[in-house]
Amino acid sequence: MEMRTIGIDGLFNARATSASAPWLIRTGAPDALSADGVSTLRALGVSVIIDLREPSEVSVAEHGIPVRSVGIYGAEPPQTGRLEDVYEALLRERGAALAVAVGLVADAEGAALVHCTAGKDRTGLVVALARLAAGDSAEQVVEDYVLSEPDVRPVRERHALAVAGALPAAEREETLRLHLASPREAIEHALAVIDGLGGAAAYLTGNGLSDPQLRELRRKRQAAT
Repeated sequence: MEMRTIGIDGLFNARATSASAPWLIRTGAPDALSADGVSTLRALGVSVIIDLREPSEVSVAEHGIPVRSVGIYGAEPPQTGRLEDVYEALLRERGAALAVAVGLVADAEGAALVHCTAGKDRTGLVVALARLAAGDSAEQVVEDYVLSEPDVRPVRERHALAVAGALPAAEREETLRLHLASPREAIEHALAVIDGLGGAAAYLTGNGLSDPQLRELRRKRQAAT
């Protein structure tokens, strides 16, 4: 199942499993979500917004849609580092948090909207795990992930340049890649780590996802095909 780019006023980097009746939506931070955007989300059946940010990143929500917060890093988000290393560390060290987030997707009565700040890294891992466990292919996950950069760059570039500008020249390129890029090789590395840990379903259930939640993910995907 492909993720479709959708337009929602006040959101960026937004894609969904369906343009009309999705079970999963991914976006960047909804801090600028408008009243029209809220109406669109309600029309799409969004019953919960899953916020993967840390408390220091979160602004007050005024949209009225229930929000469940799951801090994926469990600490302040990294400002420097290699993208592949960040993903691997999250998969190896934060499996319980990732499984909680995927469980919230499974438990949603309607559609679940998953977001972090840019909607590419934390969101990318949670969406990848949920989709793989539901039955989507690795290639479908990769093709979705690589779509983020053009939407993320204009929103996050100023912040990324400020961070990179304060670093030694040798670290700047990797830092800009961390904040702005969604390269195929980064998510492929993450998927290889997941495979090495037994695959998405085994990884998630080993970290706390229940068997009924796993079945519900598969049911949601099947119902949407």
